[in-house]
Amino acid sequence: MPRIEVSPGFLLLIGALFWLDEGVGLLPWGVLACGLHELGHIAAAAVWGGHVRKLSLTVVGAELRIDYDAPLAYGPDSMVALAGPGVNLLFGMLMLSLGWELAGVVSLTIGGFNLLPIPPLDGGRVVYGWLAVRLDTDWAERLMTAMSGCLVGVLAGVGIMAAVHYGNATLLLTALWLLAGVLRRESGQT
Repeated sequence: MPRIEVSPGFLLLIGALFWLDEGVGLLPWGVLACGLHELGHIAAAAVWGGHVRKLSLTVVGAELRIDYDAPLAYGPDSMVALAGPGVNLLFGMLMLSLGWELAGVVSLTIGGFNLLPIPPLDGGRVVYGWLAVRLDTDWAERLMTAMSGCLVGVLAGVGIMAAVHYGNATLLLTALWLLAGVLRRESGQT
């Protein structure tokens, strides 16, 4: 049975999102899209003998820890990583085809965002694996850090503009979280 941890930061995040939602309905669709995302990872991992050891719900979202019967090669690992965004993209398209625009856009946004090639996002995992198969791991690490740093810089810049112009710091805070992930990876803490 997997261990489930819920941090106080996660509860604070849900409370803040509920307060900010102002009856629009983003929160329930966002929670559903995130849940489907993680179920996609879990289902794909199970195909390759994966077992969820721990699910952590934190202020930055959900994090799965999965144990495998044997180490995964790049292909299966990429399939597991892409399964979450894939489920989001399929669910989003289904919702749009049914005329449920808000649900569709939320799911497509979550899926598309997770495809960015920045660790700790799913796209970062796939791109790093692709680079590591083709290059020396030191070069793969360097390229990932450089690419991730550039992308996080762009997101932070757009986030600063959004915070100043619209009073919304969501993208800036997301960029800072991603920067922490890149720095943690660079220092070998992941």
